Parts: sequence; C-alpha cells; structure tokens
Amino acid sequence: MPNKLKALLAKKEPAIGSWIGFADPFSVEIMADVGFDWLMVDTEHCPIGPESLCTILISMKGGVSSPVVRLPSNSPDYFKLALDLGAEGVVVPMINSGADAALAVRHCRYPPVGARGFSPIRASKYFQDLENYVREADGEIALVVQIETPEAVANINEILAMDGIDAIFIGPSDLASFMGCRGRTDAPEVQQAVSAIIEAAVAKGMPYGLPTWSAAECFDFIRRGALLPTLGGDLHYLSSGARSEVARVRGMLNRPAPRAS
Repeated sequence: MPNKLKALLAKKEPAIGSWIGFADPFSVEIMADVGFDWLMVDTEHCPIGPESLCTILISMKGGVSSPVVRLPSNSPDYFKLALDLGAEGVVVPMINSGADAALAVRHCRYPPVGARGFSPIRASKYFQDLENYVREADGEIALVVQIETPEAVANINEILAMDGIDAIFIGPSDLASFMGCRGRTDAPEVQQAVSAIIEAAVAKGMPYGLPTWSAAECFDFIRRGALLPTLGGDLHYLSSGARSEVARVRGMLNRPAPRAS
C-alpha cells in the first residue's frame, strides 16, 4: 500500500492538494483526476457521514490523488472509520498540545505504538491483502495534525516534537477567529502567528501545509517551505467559476445580476 503523498514528503517535494466538500461521485471523480497529489475530504465542516465517505473514497479509486480525510475531532471512532475505509491519511483538527498530539498518534497507529482497533475492511481489499496491510499500515498512513488556536501556537514546539506525526496543517480561519479577528486571516497579528508556526515547523524539519486560494498564493507558500498546500476546493471552484462566467456575460449585456428575494 505505497502512499504517494508520504513518498513526496519523504523527498521534500511539494504535494499540491485540494478540498472535497461534495459527496456526489461525479464531482469526486473529476477532482480525483484533475492532477492534485492529494485531496482532503472535509468531514469536519461538510455534511459527509459514513456512507458518503465510503462513496467518496470508492469514487477516488483509480484517480491520481491520495485520499486524506479531515476528521470531525480527535476521537478514535473517526480514525477507525476513515482508515478502515481506505483513507491514506487523516488530518486531525484542534490539536492544542503535546498531549493532544500524542492522543492522535495513539488513535492512528496499531499496537504496540497506538491503540487503533483492528478491522481494515476496505483498506485491506476486503481482507485479501491483509498481511501486506498489517505490515505497512503504520508506516504508510499519513498523520497530519491541525494547528489553529493561540494555545496550539504557544505549544507548537511540544507538538512538533511528538514522534509519529508526519506533518502539520495550519488553519488560518480558526486561528483568526480565536484571536478576535473573525473572517480576517490577513490581520497582522494572525499573519504573525502563521509565520511563527511556519518558522517553527521549518526549523524542526516538519512538513507543513495550509489553505491557499490562487496559484500565486500557493507558489508563494511553497517558496516558504510548504510541502502540503491546498489550492482551492470543489465548492470554491464551482462558486467562483460560475460567478465569474455569468458576471462576464452580464457585463457584455450590461445587465446586473438578479438579487435574491
């Protein structure tokens, strides 16, 4: 079960990702074959339950992108579900301390390293590849923890020191909200906190990523050492693409957009 995402991280090559918020298999197949190295399925903030997650992961099979699931929380049940269904990695939100990070490692890895429950149904090809999966799972599954609170920033060095973590992912929106700058990720104090996280990760040699919304922004963070940036997402591409094109046509017609009642 070689993990393309972890292989890129091991070579220190940027892995360009994006977000999945739709459970529709058509849209998932499209995103999985566009050319992203990995896709983050957002079960934290999007209405994606167990059955939808199964559909998404099956729809990604045959695509070029590694499936990674952002969990709703640092709970063992969510790890078991995502990993047994075949996710190649998980992103764990609200990791605020070394103790939180240690718990994530415990939930993600099999004994004796951790305490992950054992029944990798789809992940082991319905137990037809069980021996290989058992041998490789702990080393191939990517564990990414999310840094998104001032508490996490204060404890960043102890989080980065936790053995078993493969990368961190910065959450600027939550960080801004907790810092009293809701909706303003460009606020100077928020950018300063993001820079502090980046500096700590680079100094430790820990791969990091964060959301970006344009090719220029993505490339800028890659130049700053980001190995796990995401670029847009399915919801973003649908909304921005449709708005842009209809606005262009309405501009040619000199007709304003209709207002919702």
